[in-house]
Amino acid sequence: MKNKKKWISKAAMTLGVLTVLGSAGAGLGSVAYATPDIPYVSTNALSDNTSDRTITLWKYEIKSSAELGERGDGEKLDPATAPDLVGKKLMGDVEFEIVRVIPKKDGSGNYYKLDDPTKQVEGTHYDVDSSFAAVKQKTGDHTTGANFGKTTFNVGNGKATDGIYLIREVPNGSGDYTYTDENGDSKKVATPMAPFFAYLPQTKRDNEDKLIYDVHVYPKNIVNDTSADKTVEGQKGYSIKAGQPFQWEASVKLPTGLYFEAKEDMTITNVYDKDGNALPDKTVSAGDEVYANHFYIHDALNKALHLDDVEVEVFDGTNWVKLTLNTDYEVFKNSSATAEAAHPITNTNGAVTDIQIELTEAGMKKVEGNYTDIRAIYHTHTDVDFNGVIENEFNTGYLIPGQKPVDTPSENNPEYFDGGFTIDKTEEDKTQKLAGAEFYIATSEQNAKDKKFLASNGESYTLNDDGSATPALPTGVTFLTDTTDASGHAQFDGLALNWYTDTNTNGKQDKDEPTWSHADIERDYWLVETKSPDGFELLKDPIKVTVKIDPADVTVHVENKSQTKLPFTGGTGTMLMIIIAIGAITIGTAAIAIDKKRRHA
Repeated sequence: MKNKKKWISKAAMTLGVLTVLGSAGAGLGSVAYATPDIPYVSTNALSDNTSDRTITLWKYEIKSSAELGERGDGEKLDPATAPDLVGKKLMGDVEFEIVRVIPKKDGSGNYYKLDDPTKQVEGTHYDVDSSFAAVKQKTGDHTTGANFGKTTFNVGNGKATDGIYLIREVPNGSGDYTYTDENGDSKKVATPMAPFFAYLPQTKRDNEDKLIYDVHVYPKNIVNDTSADKTVEGQKGYSIKAGQPFQWEASVKLPTGLYFEAKEDMTITNVYDKDGNALPDKTVSAGDEVYANHFYIHDALNKALHLDDVEVEVFDGTNWVKLTLNTDYEVFKNSSATAEAAHPITNTNGAVTDIQIELTEAGMKKVEGNYTDIRAIYHTHTDVDFNGVIENEFNTGYLIPGQKPVDTPSENNPEYFDGGFTIDKTEEDKTQKLAGAEFYIATSEQNAKDKKFLASNGESYTLNDDGSATPALPTGVTFLTDTTDASGHAQFDGLALNWYTDTNTNGKQDKDEPTWSHADIERDYWLVETKSPDGFELLKDPIKVTVKIDPADVTVHVENKSQTKLPFTGGTGTMLMIIIAIGAITIGTAAIAIDKKRRHA
């Protein structure tokens, strides 16, 4: 059965820890590699007194402990064919130092065995030979062709230079361990290569009656270039009718080394706790499963946001795949020590919502080597009348065996926008405010003329004469409308705004389409008066309104004219005279008819 050991350590294990000699490493990238020169191997078991003694280091970058490969044997390898080197990248400008050491004797008079500088200590097990001047050299940079990522220490020739040498990585003047890549870009190494011993000349591993005078070693550094990127609906800006759902994405490039199974016994050096304090080295046995101390994504959601749920996904290079809550990850809300039990994970607005997402050991094992990225998705909404800007950031961190703790904040954080405007309704005398004016808004002038008005879900519907809508409004959805109060005031809030120039007209903010300054974020709407105050004329045309983030920045003055007094079209007195005249005519006509009948009789 495999043992499980969870070590406290940080970010990217650069393993000189496992590198004593030979292959532990990497590829030449775009550098061509000729058939390697045959190193000098003497068939004489006794060292000669004429040959140069050299040790050549090829410094490689790897992405996980799974790429460490087997221990080297001191012989030169062809990176085009060597299984442990194919496809791996060399590292330029890495500085090394070489010193010669002399083993000390134990209490029984026996020399200490020197095979692992992480276990054998200077002054106890060995002394540095003061007769040999320490040498420092850097691996070749990207301009050196076939020497990129390579450096050769020549310690001299003849038997006088025979001995045990200690090779270690050297920090720069700021105490950082750095390298340059194939493009010449400078990068940091989270943890240096662990030191190692090398014998010069070295006994050939597969033929112990021969000696190698130019020893080749291939130390590797696990390099993590984790990044943290926050987006809203996949963009750096977003705006929608306030109250509607939208999501934020906290995306992280996964570090390597969250999990590995030790192929052999090893000692992990440069071990730290979560606060960056150094801890004793950790011994790992072959077959042990080693996990990072933690991996987390932490977010403090703006107090204007309602949290509707939290999900976590990982990317396999093609698709995003959902992880399982409380199997692959846990969610802790507002500093609670108890993980959330189930979906949905919610919280109302009014205060910052603190969310900490942590991978479980099962989650670390699942993602290691199988997925490249991880993202937390926060489903949110605002109040329906929200106006303003919401910026959101997050940080991510991890602690991997052999490294200091890493905490990376997001940069170039996204923003969410909503805006509004106010209405000032008056008579022609602007000091006389008018109540009772009813307004709707439309997203275009044509929509306004067609009575196609904006609703609370951000969609537009046609307002019919009977007050119904075409198509029918969904349940819970209403038209956006307001009526002026006694002070002539009305207001529309939470309106979607434009925040970037869509140069390619794809309807989405791309990376080369920056967000405008806040002062320039706006959108045009059309205001329609659908009912005028008693005694006043209805506005005949829509009013264009350019909406800004702050409603106080946009006040629309709407003036109503009093209804005119039209000429009289006839009063009740005149009508009475007409009725009387018609009645008299009728009576007179009837009397004449009766009189005629009498005469004929």
